[in-house]
Amino acid sequence: MAIERLSSSFTPTRPISLPDLLSGRLNLLYRILDDIATPSQHVLLYGDRGVGKTSIARVLAVLSQQADDPRGRRSIVVSCDSNDTYGSIWRKILQEVLLAERQLGFEGYRDRKLVGRWDPNEVINVPNDIRLLLGGLPNPTTIIIDEYDRIEAGGDASRLMTDTIKLFSDSMTPCSIVLVGVGQSIEQLITAHESVSRNIDYVPVDPLEATELAQIIQKGMGKAGITFDDGIDFRIAHLSQGYPHYTHLLGQWAGRRALERGTNHVTDSDLEAAIPQSIETAAGGVRVEYDKATDSTQPNNLFKEVLLACALADKDVRGRFSLADIHEPLQRVLHRYRVARSSYQRHLALFCEPEHGPVLVKTGRRKNYRWHFANPQLVPFVRLRGINDKMISA
Repeated sequence: MAIERLSSSFTPTRPISLPDLLSGRLNLLYRILDDIATPSQHVLLYGDRGVGKTSIARVLAVLSQQADDPRGRRSIVVSCDSNDTYGSIWRKILQEVLLAERQLGFEGYRDRKLVGRWDPNEVINVPNDIRLLLGGLPNPTTIIIDEYDRIEAGGDASRLMTDTIKLFSDSMTPCSIVLVGVGQSIEQLITAHESVSRNIDYVPVDPLEATELAQIIQKGMGKAGITFDDGIDFRIAHLSQGYPHYTHLLGQWAGRRALERGTNHVTDSDLEAAIPQSIETAAGGVRVEYDKATDSTQPNNLFKEVLLACALADKDVRGRFSLADIHEPLQRVLHRYRVARSSYQRHLALFCEPEHGPVLVKTGRRKNYRWHFANPQLVPFVRLRGINDKMISA
């Protein structure tokens, strides 16, 4: 059925695992695959929430695994949580290796398998012990550790993981480690030092370009057997502001609205009708963040309007904007030619306080302050709310 094909084509609530459904990341995947094929090279994949890092990691696992070759590479994927230590991370990994030996199979040298060489109840906290266990496997292995930002940067787990990467590199252990986490800089994720930096490729994951987001709509609608009015793919891309989660949301709900009308063709009206439900089902806690940021008991406050102006403002490559950048967007939102700075400066200050999130982060020095959203995924959400609340047009 078309509704089932639509649900499998657009997956806003789960990562993509099939290479043909991942758009705009081919060159990045080539880069990481080259790293994996290079002895002693490892990868740190980092970027903001919602840019698709987990999808990249899962597709990478599929592409790097040589399942049909008995001596080929094997891929292991695990995710961290806030309670993990260095030892518990590697316990997860070794458990997955044991599972892979039973299901997919490592090359059949009995004395080189992990079974019988490691007790699943044993926690290992020494990097060299990890090296001996994994270095003894008969197949080269890719280990992908997702949600690595859940581990305290600069803590014991981070320090020991860095030591492990260096040890693997120095000993030419046939095992590539790929760390995946939220962060705007490598310092937020790993305890790095000069002796290991040459063995790690730091790969930033940026928001997608409009053409790449449009490809998600083109592929998804094509797979579902649904057509659409000219330009809808790029309208959705513009509304998504670089974040594929919103592209999947809007594509899915626009398709559903069309099917409810008894047609396999999406129109502009279907896209407009998709916005309220996309807002309602947006992930990442953005609805709670928005409500907290704009909550006020003061009558005639401008929290929603100023936050929308911040979302509409021109930004630099790091997502930052100045006080002057929000002036013109706020004029459009308020439908006023003249807007006094004093009417929104206070709102910016409050947006940086815990009482309102903080939804914004202020950087720079006096007379040169810049602001950026603490959670960049809030930018498309705020814009969609502005459209839905009739503050701006689509």
